[in-house]
Amino acid sequence: VCSSDLEKVNFTGQKIYVGMDVHLKSWSIAIVYEGRFMRRFSQPPSVEALCTTLSRDYPGASLHVAYEAGFCGFGTQRELNKRDVNCIVVNAADIPKTDKEKKVKTDSMDAKSIAENLAAGKLNAIHVPDTKTESDRQLVRCRLSIRRDLQRTKNRIKSALYFKGISIPEKFDNANWNKAFVQWLKDIETEYPSAKLMLTRQIEQLEWHRAQLLQITRDARAILKDAVYEPNTKLLLSVPGIGPLNAVTILTEVGDIKRFTRAIYFNSFLGLCPTEHSTGGNKHKGGMTMRCNNMLRPLIIEAAWVAIRHDPALMLAFENYKKKGISPKRAIVKIAHKLANRIYHILTEKELYEKGTIK
Repeated sequence: VCSSDLEKVNFTGQKIYVGMDVHLKSWSIAIVYEGRFMRRFSQPPSVEALCTTLSRDYPGASLHVAYEAGFCGFGTQRELNKRDVNCIVVNAADIPKTDKEKKVKTDSMDAKSIAENLAAGKLNAIHVPDTKTESDRQLVRCRLSIRRDLQRTKNRIKSALYFKGISIPEKFDNANWNKAFVQWLKDIETEYPSAKLMLTRQIEQLEWHRAQLLQITRDARAILKDAVYEPNTKLLLSVPGIGPLNAVTILTEVGDIKRFTRAIYFNSFLGLCPTEHSTGGNKHKGGMTMRCNNMLRPLIIEAAWVAIRHDPALMLAFENYKKKGISPKRAIVKIAHKLANRIYHILTEKELYEKGTIK
C-alpha cells in the first residue's frame, strides 16, 4: 500500500481522560476513552513528555487530566492549561475507591482510579489560587515554620538543662525567654568545655531564629499594604480578635472570598462544621470535622476567645451556650462559627464589623 494512501487516525471531537499519580522521579499515567480503560504507563516527571505522548497517540483529542494535590503544587496544572489541556487538581480524600483499592495501593492503580472517576464525572476540582496569592501565602506559611523551629530550639535548650541537672531559677520559672533569661543561659558554667559549647550553639540558634522570625513578620505585615489586599485589610482589622498577622493569613489563605457562594461553604472550608452520623430518626453530631484549613481554624478559634471579651452579643451567646450545659471549649467553637459568618459577611458586603449586633 502506498504511504500516501494511508489515513492517519484522528481524535478530533473525542475526549481522552488522563489520570496521573505524580512523584518526584516518575509519573504514572492511565488513559480512559469512551468509558473504557485503555492503558497505563510510566514516564519522566515532565509536562513536555506527557504532551508529546498524548498528541502523538491521540492527535486532535480534547484532553482532560487530573492529579492529586501534593508536594508538586499547582505548577503542573498551570503548565498543562497553558498547552490547552484541561487539567484539574483534586483532593485525594475525595476520590471514590473500591474496597480492593483501599487494601491494595500502587501508583498505577491510583492513576487508573483517577482517570476512571474523571471520565465518570465524579471528581471535583479544588481551588487553584493565582500565582501572586500563592506566593504571598507561602511567605506567611514560612513564618509559621520559623516560629515552630524557634519553639523546637527552646525545647531542646530546656531539655539539655534538665538532662544536666541544671535548675531554672524561680524568677525565670515561667521561662518567657526574655533578655534576662537568655543572658542567664549564656552565663551558665559547665564542668566540661564541650557542654558549654553545646549550650552556646543552641543559644546562637535561638537568637538566629528570633531574628528570622522578626524579619519575616515584618515582611508578612508589609503584604497588607498591597493594593490587592488593602481594602479587605481595613475590613478585617475591624473584627475583634483579628490583628495584622491574622488578617494577612486570612487573605492569603482564602484568596477570593466570592468563590464561596454561601457562608456555610466558608465555614466548611475552615473546618468549623461538626461531623454527623445520622440515619432514620437517629441523629448524632460529633466534634469538628478533621477536614479543615490548618492555618485558619485555630486562628479563628483563638480570635473567638478575644471577640467574646469585646463584643457583647458574642459574649451573651457564649454564656447562653454554657447555660445549656455546653462546655466552654465546645461553646467557643460555636462562637468561632458565628465569627466566621461575620467575617464572610463583611468581606462579601464590604461593611465594617459592628459590635453588639445579634444578626
